[in-house]
Amino acid sequence: MSDPIHNSQFTIHNSQFPNPNTHWAWLFVDSLAQAGLDAVVIAPGSRSTPLTLAFHAHPDIAVYRHLDERGAGFFALGMALESDRPVALVCSSGTAVANFLPALIEAKMSHVP
Repeated sequence: MSDPIHNSQFTIHNSQFPNPNTHWAWLFVDSLAQAGLDAVVIAPGSRSTPLTLAFHAHPDIAVYRHLDERGAGFFALGMALESDRPVALVCSSGTAVANFLPALIEAKMSHVP
C-alpha cells in the first residue's frame, strides 16, 4: 500500500479506488488545488463523473453546477473577472467542450486568468 496524499482533509489511498479513472481524477484535482485552484464550474455528464466526484469531495475547491455548457463557460469567465483567479471548467466529452469556446476566446482576448 502506498502512502496517502494529504491536502487539508483530502486524503487519497490507492485502495479506496476500484476504478483507475477515479484514482487519477482525485490525484489531478488535488494537484490543481495544491497549485492554487479554488473554484470549478461543472456542466455534468456521464463521461466526466470521476472528475465531478473528485471536485465535489475536495474541501479546498468550491463547486458550481450549470446544465448548459455555454452558460457555464460565461459564468466561469465572470468569476475569473471578479476574483482575478483562474476557474476550472468540466464538461462531458465530444462536442460539449465546444460550447466553452466563446467564453475561452473572450478570456484570452481580455487577458482574464
